[in-house]
Amino acid sequence: MNNQLDEEQIAMLRRAFSMFDSSKQGRIEKEKVRTILNTMVHNYDENELDQILDNEDAEETGKLNFDSFVRVATHFLVEDDEALQKELKEAFRLYDKEGKI
Repeated sequence: MNNQLDEEQIAMLRRAFSMFDSSKQGRIEKEKVRTILNTMVHNYDENELDQILDNEDAEETGKLNFDSFVRVATHFLVEDDEALQKELKEAFRLYDKEGKI
């Protein structure tokens, strides 16, 4: 798997991160990362995600900054750019429908 994302993918991840960073502190809760991944990635290993989240949250704050979020998301994202864009758009649509933005 190619572990590099292009600028458009990074921009979409930044938008998703910003939507969930309601306090604008530059960090989101690990559970929110799980919510984003649940929308974007249909098949992933929960234990693997838990381990990666714990590794990225070395200070055990329960939150990740944007760079950590990108590393986690990149680990699970598919190479297919078109599929990724569709999944992110669906994530935004579902999140917005719940009236959270």
